[in-house]
Amino acid sequence: MDDVPTRTPVSLASRLILEGVHHSYGATNAADGIDLTIEPGEIVCLLGPSGCGKTTLLRLIAGIERPSAGRILLDRQVVAGPEAFVPPEKRQIGLVFQDYALFPHLSNLDNVAFGLKALTRAEALAEAGRALERMRLGRYAADYPHALSGGEQQRVALARALVTRPGILLMDEPFSGLDSRLRGSVRAETLDVVRDAGATCVIVTHDPEEAMRMGDRIALMRAGRLVQLGTPEMLYRSPCDLSAARFFCEINEVSGKVAGGRIHTPLGSFPAPALREGERAVAAIRPQGIEMRAPGSGIAGRVMEHRFLGELDMYEVAVQGIDRPLVVRRRATAGLAAGQNVGVHIDIAEVLVFAATGP
Repeated sequence: MDDVPTRTPVSLASRLILEGVHHSYGATNAADGIDLTIEPGEIVCLLGPSGCGKTTLLRLIAGIERPSAGRILLDRQVVAGPEAFVPPEKRQIGLVFQDYALFPHLSNLDNVAFGLKALTRAEALAEAGRALERMRLGRYAADYPHALSGGEQQRVALARALVTRPGILLMDEPFSGLDSRLRGSVRAETLDVVRDAGATCVIVTHDPEEAMRMGDRIALMRAGRLVQLGTPEMLYRSPCDLSAARFFCEINEVSGKVAGGRIHTPLGSFPAPALREGERAVAAIRPQGIEMRAPGSGIAGRVMEHRFLGELDMYEVAVQGIDRPLVVRRRATAGLAAGQNVGVHIDIAEVLVFAATGP
């Protein structure tokens, strides 16, 4: 019975609107004028480094914190703002915390039933039991959270959040406690359940790959501000600045100057139509955009180091005129080893150009 999950009950998804939301802790702006609209049933990932304001924004949406300025609306109802504040328990929001926040003294069944206060005890337990069956955890209903694996605890927490059929589901780093082998499968299962439920979902993560796998859109945050919003492909292919590019992929940064609408570097020239003539700039080249061919072709280089990484090998390649070796990731190339000369070729599709920052 556990191996055949039934359909997740559908939620009435809400539209989430943030208008000029501010919040600070002393002199630190954790949310600095956030404007964001999330459509019903959409999955949006709040992405950024630790301390950028992601979790604070989630707490503001949940009602755990109150914004110092701005408004938060669920559909047309103001739930936080100068004119109103709706407490968390009345917002019809489901929460999945980083540590799952399961009650250790309650069985898994009672953990899931905990939020069903409007139902009788028998009705709540029956609904919770069905929720655990959908997560393929029905056989663990009478057990306690400590007896489960990390992935199973995560699914109990998800069942508890969805059993009340919330309009908004908020998840704070829900997979960070799982080992890398388990993370992918649990993430895929979670995405299936959330899609099935149809709830609007906001997921906090610091992992760009996770954000790209799960989000319909990604909201990239930095120092309390929303710096870029768009689809995963948009943010990967067209990052707003060099810092955003670094966040999504390891890159080789090669300096140069703009002349005639192009940046000129020791690796060649690349289009830079948005930059001014004579401006200092950086060509950001992704490791997979560098190809190594026979010596005498392309730009002369020498393999300094080779590391086997499984699906892709990593090479460090020295090129004259560049201070540090280029990092190259390619599928295993027979015969290439440290000390060999190669011809370096650049795929222009994997090059991004930005104005230089700093001295």
